[in-house]
Amino acid sequence: MNVVVAQFIGLPGPSKPDKSGNYNLRNERTVRMTSPETPGIILTGLNRLAYNLWWTWHSDAQDLFNLIDNKLWKEVERNPVVFLRRLSREALMEAVSRKEVSDLYRHVISEFDAYCTPKSTWFAEHYPGWTNMHVAYFSAEFGLHESVPIYSGGLGVLAGDHCKAASDLGLPFVGVGLLYRQGYFQQQINKKGQQEAAYVRYDFADIPLKLVKDQSGTDIRISIDLPGRVCHAGIWKIEIGRISLFLLDTDIDENSPDDRKLTYNLYSGDIEMRISQEILLGIGGVRALEAMGIRATVWHMNEGHSVFLGLERTINLMKQEGLSFSEAQEVVKSNTIFTTHTPVPAGNDEFSLILMEKYFKKHLEKSGIRPHEFMRIGLRPTGGGSDMFSLTILAFHFSAQCNGVSKLHGHVSRTIWNDVWSGVPLGEIPIGHITNGVHTLTWLDPSIGSLMDRYLESGWRNRLIDVDGWERVYDIPDKELWETRKVLKERLIKAIHHRLSLQAQRSAPLAKRGKAIEIALNPDALTIGFARRFATYKRATLIFRDLERLKKILNNKERPVQMIFAGKAHPADDPGQSFITRVHEISQMKDFIGKVVMVEGYDMHLARHLVSGVDIWLNTPRRPYEASGTSGQKAGINGVINFSVLDGWWVEGFNGKNGWAIGGENNFDDEEKQDRTDSEDIYEKLENEIVPLYYTKNEEGIPAGWMKVVKESIRTIMPEFSTERMVKDYIYTMYIPALERGERLADENFAKAKSLAEWKSWMKRNWEYIKIASIEKGENVRDDEGNILQDYEIIITIDLGPISPADVTVEIFKGTMDKKGEFKSMGIIPMRRLGEIWEGFYSYAAIVPPDEREGYGFFFHVVPTHADLGNKYELGLIRTTYVAAKDLGNKDPS
Repeated sequence: MNVVVAQFIGLPGPSKPDKSGNYNLRNERTVRMTSPETPGIILTGLNRLAYNLWWTWHSDAQDLFNLIDNKLWKEVERNPVVFLRRLSREALMEAVSRKEVSDLYRHVISEFDAYCTPKSTWFAEHYPGWTNMHVAYFSAEFGLHESVPIYSGGLGVLAGDHCKAASDLGLPFVGVGLLYRQGYFQQQINKKGQQEAAYVRYDFADIPLKLVKDQSGTDIRISIDLPGRVCHAGIWKIEIGRISLFLLDTDIDENSPDDRKLTYNLYSGDIEMRISQEILLGIGGVRALEAMGIRATVWHMNEGHSVFLGLERTINLMKQEGLSFSEAQEVVKSNTIFTTHTPVPAGNDEFSLILMEKYFKKHLEKSGIRPHEFMRIGLRPTGGGSDMFSLTILAFHFSAQCNGVSKLHGHVSRTIWNDVWSGVPLGEIPIGHITNGVHTLTWLDPSIGSLMDRYLESGWRNRLIDVDGWERVYDIPDKELWETRKVLKERLIKAIHHRLSLQAQRSAPLAKRGKAIEIALNPDALTIGFARRFATYKRATLIFRDLERLKKILNNKERPVQMIFAGKAHPADDPGQSFITRVHEISQMKDFIGKVVMVEGYDMHLARHLVSGVDIWLNTPRRPYEASGTSGQKAGINGVINFSVLDGWWVEGFNGKNGWAIGGENNFDDEEKQDRTDSEDIYEKLENEIVPLYYTKNEEGIPAGWMKVVKESIRTIMPEFSTERMVKDYIYTMYIPALERGERLADENFAKAKSLAEWKSWMKRNWEYIKIASIEKGENVRDDEGNILQDYEIIITIDLGPISPADVTVEIFKGTMDKKGEFKSMGIIPMRRLGEIWEGFYSYAAIVPPDEREGYGFFFHVVPTHADLGNKYELGLIRTTYVAAKDLGNKDPS
């Protein structure tokens, strides 16, 4: 189906919206800009900019709107759609008459056109023949800009940054999500310090959205089956540079009042609302792409919320291609990627089998799938008496490739989900990692960018991940960088004062309002920022464990320190909300007034001020529960120094010179001891390192030692933690292999998928016959001159039963076993097949090095092998045994 989407593309004059605020331009024609520009042509160009979020990461475009009418731009809170609706013709005429406006307009439009219609892109240059690549990226939330309120926090902002980087690279890519009529929630903090959640019904005419229509101009609709009813959804489109994001909306006339509410709020409602939203995202998202004629060849699930897309694709293949459930599942798995973001087990969605039966039994039976056949792939294999269906486990089974979002998070995820691959060594569980990054030009403050324009090589924006190029940061004069950072802090304080005044208008007595704001923050004080979701594991109140000690740090007249807190807790998270209340209570204590502030309404706009305006970015998660934590990356690229627990991305980012670590790389069984240890480290480093370094200034009044850390922060974080690097990692290690594997399994009428499904079934039926018969220590190895070496040979004999030796791999994991029974792998040694001893019995050998460490030994593994497996542990089959090195020759494997 050909699809028409209402949009602005170089029109001869501005179109008028219909009653719903939608633009239908199907009969408009594309024209080139002429010069000199008339107000009508300029308005047309501005509309084009407003309806493409390219402007959100190009400061010149933002400057253009601001230059046209500074007052109005602030009043509409940097929303260009509302700005243009409210801009008077007189104001536009006056702006057009100014040379600086017309010059900037021409520059911005030229840059915009060059970006959207490039001669080439990074992806086209590096993968010129890959015209069939088309990534579909599903996420429950997208954080693109505060004017598009369909995000709650880090997951959504990461998704938005992923989209922007995909656009920059020219990756064929679409996003799929839900359009929330009331977004997440707007936060207010009352006079008692309690969070209050306010829900605002947004007017979609105020958001850069376009309804997706067919060629006849009719809105495209999709539908999903819910218990006892059919729910319908419309499709909206947001342009993000070169890529598109499609959002489903159930708030339409065809639906019942309850179903219209499905897309009212993000992460709210009861469990049935949650499962309905996830069915809409996964199943409805696949149907939306089909309805628009978009054929994805790689499917990426950003968290497990969209996992039912795997079921929908499986059913489609069964209906359209005549495949069995297991054959279709192989095809779906081959080109599907799953990224998990949640290191806390309770944070992974799961539903009771009773609820799953209610929502899926009829749908499965109608599709020819036995319900138990589907249900079993969402359960933990060990059972444990649980009747909960896990979306994360289902996602593992629908994906050939899975990853966490930092190196440590990958390890934690393997630990949490190890029983899904029972018997597989922890380090070999097939959950890798791609460390998150941030979209640099979205989060880098323009004033810092201007410094880089003057002192870095030209074109640095096109070489963001060039590690060597960032050495030039040290060429920026300390004084200029220091003065720029001071201006950013002053701007932050001004923004904070504005928000505090709004809070005061609601809660403080009239006589005290002015004074409360007047003493709020000191632009000359060392300023610490803490802004993130107020989940309990993030320990927002950790720094307040010893108030007397903190009071002395903050109230030193010669070296004052102040702290800014911001962040939301989920409305159902009472412990998280109590942390907000505690911070507020402390901020109202006599010794902390003006030293600690809790600011309400944390959003992307406030985040930009904070990550560029504070001096220190404090992060205190309970290790190892921070998946990544990209706010510190945003701060680091702006010269804000990280002071963080070694968790998430900071484990990789910290080099000993670019910030400070809280605690070490150890985990605690005792949370009280962990809190005590980490808080002590915070106080000691503030007292003895951070505060003294900030206030030690040279004859020019510049803290030279501090600026060295600032520059090292920028130099190290900028290239390594950019979404350009991140998305390239996805392309290299996941998207390209997924495309290749998907095409291979689909070739020749899905011949390889059918063969693979049949082979897996055979292996599962016959795996029980495999037994390790014997393990023997052979002779020491001799070198070429006949000298005896310390390395020795190990020979293992295996009874494969009816299974061919071509279908298995035998390998040794060498390592150490501690007294707790935990094995630390030191590497894999593949074993070579020596031959068949007698029918079904095969011997294998490998040379291993000696090691004097206590607990040194070997795990012997037999695993299935097949050219079309996504990974060798995909079947969950393994035959294994452990032998300590000292016991070799004495081990009876039986």
